Parts: sequence; C-alpha cells; structure tokens
Amino acid sequence: MIRDIDRDDRENPPPPQAEPAADRSLDRSALAQDPRQRQEHELFKVRGSTYRLSASELETMHDIGRFRTIETADLTRHRYGGDGPQMQRALNGLADQGLIQFRTVWTGPARRPLNVVTLTRLGRRAVEQHGPRQPGQALYAGVVKPKEVGHDAAIYRMFQAERRAIERAGGHVRRLVLDYELKKRVYSPLAKVRGLPPADYARRQEDVARQNHLTVVAGKIPLPDLRIEYVTAAGEIARVDLELATGHYHGPAMQAKAEAGFKFYAADSSARLSRVLEERDITVAILSL
Repeated sequence: MIRDIDRDDRENPPPPQAEPAADRSLDRSALAQDPRQRQEHELFKVRGSTYRLSASELETMHDIGRFRTIETADLTRHRYGGDGPQMQRALNGLADQGLIQFRTVWTGPARRPLNVVTLTRLGRRAVEQHGPRQPGQALYAGVVKPKEVGHDAAIYRMFQAERRAIERAGGHVRRLVLDYELKKRVYSPLAKVRGLPPADYARRQEDVARQNHLTVVAGKIPLPDLRIEYVTAAGEIARVDLELATGHYHGPAMQAKAEAGFKFYAADSSARLSRVLEERDITVAILSL
C-alpha cells in the first residue's frame, strides 16, 4: 500500500550506505534493452549520501519532475504497463529514501480521492545530477497549490495523448514547458516596464510575446497549460501549445486562448463546457482523454 510522506523534503537525508557509490548520470544510449536489467539498482551519491536507484526509477522520477504532479494511476498505466504492484514497490522504495512524496486530495463535486506523487527537493536534485539528460528541461518539486492538483495531474494524460499523435507522425518530443515557466518568461520582463506610456508598454508586450512564440489577445498574453517542443519527421523543431479545458471555463477566457491558437483537450465531458463553446462560436477540437 502506498504510504504518505508528510514533508516536502528531508533536510537530513538518510545516512550513507556502506558501499562506495559512483557519482554518475544516466546515459540513455547506454541503457540495456532488457527490461529486467533496467530494473537493476545501482548506487548514486546525492548531497554526500548514497541512494539505490535503477534506470527505470530515474526515468520515472524525471517524468514526475517534468510535470510536478502525476496521478499514481496514470503512472501505472503509462510507465508500468498496468502493473500496479510493480509501480507501488518502485514508488514506495523511492518514498522510503525521501526522493518522492505521496499526497491524497479530494476533487470534483463527488469529492473523489485523487492519489498523486511529486518529487521532494532531494529527489529533484537526484534527477538533476543523475537522471536523463534533456537540455533546458525544467524540473519541479512539491505541490504549490493543492486546489489545482486535480487539474495539474490531468496535464500528464493530456501530454500522453498528444505524444502519441506526434510519434504517429514520425516526430519525437524534445522538451516540455509548463505554464509556471512561461509565466516567469512573460511576467518578469513586463513587470519592469509597467510605468511606460500605454503605447510603449503595448510594443514591449508584443516583443515579449513574440520572443516566447505567444500572441497578444485583447491586451493580454494567454498562456497554455503545456507546451510541447518536438522534432518533426523532417527534422524540424516545432511546438504545440495545449490547454486542458474544464467545465469551470468562462467564455472570454476560452475565446482568448482559442484565438491564441491553443489546442484543447477535455479531461471529461461537460455540458457547461459545450455550452461555452456554442455560445462563443469557438471552433476548436475538444479531444477526450
């Protein structure tokens, strides 16, 4: 059974193991193709302490860090081939070492329990030092806004659906960008020029939007929930901005994001969401997860 870890990080990591550990990073090209060998544990040093990790566990932690929050059921489905006991054994081992933490939140009108997993700060450091190398990829630790956990966890499912579409077309994912990262890129430079005359501020806003491959709509820069940067079958760098639509959407907000060119996914069918689309005459593809 999955056990809760109450703290986001263990300031005092577990004591070092007796055996020496190599300070090395995971090289995807050198990984064995035999799944059994991918489960073999090696020793890695993080902040002077030693941890037992397999290549598969490092990749799972890398996935968790890229999305900040993932539902454990989704990890079972997408990373462990539906093998729940194997997933629980692996994640419990990581939790026991203080590298990940579990949370249960209650979501929706029915208040259903949602079991999610995140990295601790120690876990993020371990992935940064020893995990898969993906230049420019931001990694996150801990839960920032508990009320948004349900929405954030569904982003992983949205990614899996889009990833399959990209790979069917012969491409492959290069990097992921969450809205947290885009907010920093957009809000920080604009905060410094708030005092400019309106026309000058608008020009600066257009510059910032263009630099980040975004669009100004009605005086604002809409941000997607997730940006996927990928390489096409022709070897070109491309990107797609994804938005997870829910029944809580207001018409103007959805229209602005539609005008910005975002691709929409829906976590579930919603009569209210359908009404918003109809009322605004928004022609976007709402895809079921």
